[in-house]
Amino acid sequence: MSRHRMVEQTFLAFINDNQLFGSSDRVLLAVSGGIDSMVMAELFYRTAKPFAIAHVNFGLRGADSEADALFVQNKAAYYGVPFHLTRFDTAAIATERGISIQMVARELRYTWFAQLLQDFRYACVATAHHQNDVLETLLLNLTRGTGLAGLHGIMSSQNGVVRPLLFTSRAQLAAFAEEQNVLYREDSSNSDDKYARNRIRHHVVPILTELNPGLWHTLPRTVERLRAAETLMQAELQRSWQEVSSQQGDQTLLPTDKLRELSELTFRLSEWLKPFGFTDDQVKHMVDSLHQPVGQVFESPTHRICHERMGLVLEPLPTPLNFEITLTEWPNGLVEIAGGFALTVEELEKIEDFRPPTDPNIACLDADKLIYPLTIRPWRQGDRFRPLGLNGHKLVSDLLNDLKLGRTEREQTAVLLSGDQIAWVIGRRIDHRFRIQTETKRIVRFILDRKTNFYR
Repeated sequence: MSRHRMVEQTFLAFINDNQLFGSSDRVLLAVSGGIDSMVMAELFYRTAKPFAIAHVNFGLRGADSEADALFVQNKAAYYGVPFHLTRFDTAAIATERGISIQMVARELRYTWFAQLLQDFRYACVATAHHQNDVLETLLLNLTRGTGLAGLHGIMSSQNGVVRPLLFTSRAQLAAFAEEQNVLYREDSSNSDDKYARNRIRHHVVPILTELNPGLWHTLPRTVERLRAAETLMQAELQRSWQEVSSQQGDQTLLPTDKLRELSELTFRLSEWLKPFGFTDDQVKHMVDSLHQPVGQVFESPTHRICHERMGLVLEPLPTPLNFEITLTEWPNGLVEIAGGFALTVEELEKIEDFRPPTDPNIACLDADKLIYPLTIRPWRQGDRFRPLGLNGHKLVSDLLNDLKLGRTEREQTAVLLSGDQIAWVIGRRIDHRFRIQTETKRIVRFILDRKTNFYR
């Protein structure tokens, strides 16, 4: 069998073995005009696979960019396949967004490809990544710091994108192009060592292939083992997460005793908490905090971890309470309060054998000692009141500390004021001055309805 026929057969076998797409599926090829994508288009054409071609003109190389677009368009016409072209002022968009040209270019082209898939019902997008790209990506990720996912590099199929050339190397593609007279355009930026990938391509990979001439045979096996290891690792992470964690409302509890039983706890926590935006350094401090007094808090842009008595509590960052409700008369029924609770208010005549409730969620106060307006608001630093049964005053913050409340419970504690005096730290303790006494004639009963469940 000739060399080019062998490449074509290997190409078809790779597509079938990895189930990249069906035999009748029309695939959208991302074609830049360079050697890799032009060989890919040629292989699709020679093996009679249905396809269309998409080209992005990023406007970065002036007349050369326009010439690339025309070259690819003419090749699509020669193949007799649909052609799609778009243009972006990539440099201007990158400046406007404050990110690199490479990042913007990637986002722009894949967003456009996704739209083409939807509009024209193509089965998937094919890119011309090959084994050299896998190795370069692996080395780039390794230098930047990565997990197993970064080490196995580029997947053959992922999120509607397929890479049917991952079976071969850049040198093999170049040999095919030369033998079969596949024309292509050379991008001068590929030789510019200001890009990290190009430095690895030009200076690191040649050394590695010199050290191991069989690198392109061993690399796929190594990558496959890394992918298998990641699959097993993810299964174990999922199993242990389900075993350790418990959910209550929007809070997730990771009990200290269960965490301490786990091997490689720092690694597990790091992987579990990555989707919530926590860094590896934060996770190290979390693990250290398990051997220290409670109270430490770690925040990501969207979530926080609080070290509570029972363990680590993961929750979304709360919206700070900011409300002030003024009552100028006894309300009839339920009073909805921001922050996840409501109050039922009732005015009662005092009965002869009245006994104060022991439930902290119910407050019975002397109606004649309450002075309008009544105010309900979040507690503030410096707030003082006189707890029931005490002669002196106490800071609300000290009461909350004494009750050993978690951070969320503290933040969602509110107070009821009569004039400028706290009559009730809601759900915690009433003020001694507003207690029911022998001479009390009328009672106002407040019943707290918690809509948010807290760990205690």
